[in-house]
Amino acid sequence: MSPFKAQKLAVIVHKRKSIIGTLLGMAGLLAVAGCGGVPEHERECQWQGTPSWYCRHTAKKDTYFVRGNTQSYFIPVYTGAKEFPVPDMPVYTDETIDQTLRASIVLTDYKEALRKTELLALVERQGPYTVFAVPNHPMEHPSFAIEGSLMDVQNENLLKQLMGYTIVLGDYPPEKLRKLALKNGGSVELTTFYNEKLIVSINPETGEFVTKNKAGQINKIWVNGIPQANGTLYVSQGLLNFVK
Repeated sequence: MSPFKAQKLAVIVHKRKSIIGTLLGMAGLLAVAGCGGVPEHERECQWQGTPSWYCRHTAKKDTYFVRGNTQSYFIPVYTGAKEFPVPDMPVYTDETIDQTLRASIVLTDYKEALRKTELLALVERQGPYTVFAVPNHPMEHPSFAIEGSLMDVQNENLLKQLMGYTIVLGDYPPEKLRKLALKNGGSVELTTFYNEKLIVSINPETGEFVTKNKAGQINKIWVNGIPQANGTLYVSQGLLNFVK
């Protein structure tokens, strides 16, 4: 081999070693980052240059799969009008609220409304949140008068307020909600995403939860509180109108 070829080969080998060393170094840094108990999505946020204190509050909620855990709940078939039969949907407690909404046929319209109003990304965060989701039929046929469909352009502001009114800040599973309501004479006010008050009451005749707005309109609960990785999911029987 000529001296020129030998020198060229040495340069190539040196460059390859440098690349491999860089890759190994990066892998080591990533491994160190993962050993500190920092959730994956929070690390992704930090890698983009966002301050760690901000990432802790805005990064996606990591779901935790418990080995051997089979705990699940079911959202039953909605009894309203439907074009095709929908089987009962299993809901797993180690998933986030947005994952459950994305997987549900019965809650497709509600999920799309959250996406349109940019609130779907909210319920994939740490939270915790308590969500009163709405099935397809009342989303498409609300009990109050509107112009056209809720998803139409002219109803964007209304849709945003309505969807924000279904998201409560904090985790309120049924046991906690009942305790708070009984402590306050049968009703409790919860703070929704846009800082409006949603009233949750116990029906004295049935003992079941109902939600109310400021005008006294009542909405029954259909699915009574499913634990999620970042809060609790309820399913209402209708869409409660937002009243200022």
